[in-house]
Amino acid sequence: MTADDRTLAFYNTQARHYAERGHGAGMLHDFVAELAPGARVLDLGCGGCWHSAKLRDAGFAVTAIDASDGLAAEAKRRWDIDVRVMQFSELDFVDAFDGVWASASLHHAHAEDLPAIFSAIRGATRAGGVFHATFKVGSDRRDHFGRFFCAMSEDALRALAADWRNVRIDSGEGPGYDDVITPWLRVRAVR
Repeated sequence: MTADDRTLAFYNTQARHYAERGHGAGMLHDFVAELAPGARVLDLGCGGCWHSAKLRDAGFAVTAIDASDGLAAEAKRRWDIDVRVMQFSELDFVDAFDGVWASASLHHAHAEDLPAIFSAIRGATRAGGVFHATFKVGSDRRDHFGRFFCAMSEDALRALAADWRNVRIDSGEGPGYDDVITPWLRVRAVR
């Protein structure tokens, strides 16, 4: 369960440009609305930390994690956020967070690794805590940047979230960093 080398190389070499792009706040607004003031939040696969900065500025205690040294350095430079550089498989928190935000990150893991990753996320989330993740829909593939995306469907995502409560899966279309319109799935669940 380690990060894909080509995907990690892309984020390390393109960290500055990737972080400059920023990300929409629509789904983040929904996530924030479910958190109590001062909640502890894990930004899992934080990228350039745009979302971490928004969460911090909203008064939450944020722990940011990413596998990319380049993105971690960019997050420190841009937002003065210390990112813990680690793989999804290295999650070692227990009942630590009121919310876990994994926006456009977990889809870089291999599908066969996702059950263990979802289990670790659940273990890191306090009872009643909220989990949010987004995935590109489709089969195993690489984009024109060489980044890996795992196979994902609504049925597969529902199976991964089977141990959670109040699971809601929404679908839609939108661009990613590559500006290609693709179908996406968003899961929201409660521990």
